[in-house]
Amino acid sequence: MTEGDGGCTCKNELFPRQKSSTPSLDENKPGLPGKNPVQLLPFLLGPFTQLTNRLTELLRPSEEALKDRAFFEKSTVLTMYTIAGAISALANTDSISQISASYTVDGEVSLGIRDVAQGTISVRDHHFTTLKAPAEHPRAVMEFATIDLAYGLFTGQVSTINEMCKGTIHLRGMLSMVDNINRILNRVSAYLS
Repeated sequence: MTEGDGGCTCKNELFPRQKSSTPSLDENKPGLPGKNPVQLLPFLLGPFTQLTNRLTELLRPSEEALKDRAFFEKSTVLTMYTIAGAISALANTDSISQISASYTVDGEVSLGIRDVAQGTISVRDHHFTTLKAPAEHPRAVMEFATIDLAYGLFTGQVSTINEMCKGTIHLRGMLSMVDNINRILNRVSAYLS
């Protein structure tokens, strides 16, 4: 069900919005506070800033931080899930990525690090959705043998072709889906540069 279908709206009729001390949103300008915008500052300068700082630590780690194995693993897993989310976001919104998405058949692609983390990229009518769960019936699989290999691939320190030849990157199924996903992933650099 999507917004506007069969009377579906984002308005919650069963549990109406309670009055609170937080600023209400201006319905004419979605996302912008209608009154008392200054009340947002404590959130933006407090919890939001702490969250973005923590994400920066994990997604752009220092060499020193990566020496801690537990941190290294958390950082690599979060990077994998971020990459999976970026694939769907680009496939659905980036005009160049949408070309590759238009050639991608329906089904699920299992993306993961063996025995560590699994994600699913689901494709339906050329619309991509990322799920933080193993694929139930994957049409294609791309799995990395170890977390160290995944880190090396994500940071460009190891050769994808070399690792595929060694068998440490497990690929199977409808490889055109994996190929299109890799094309979409190549667009990430356009947004990060």
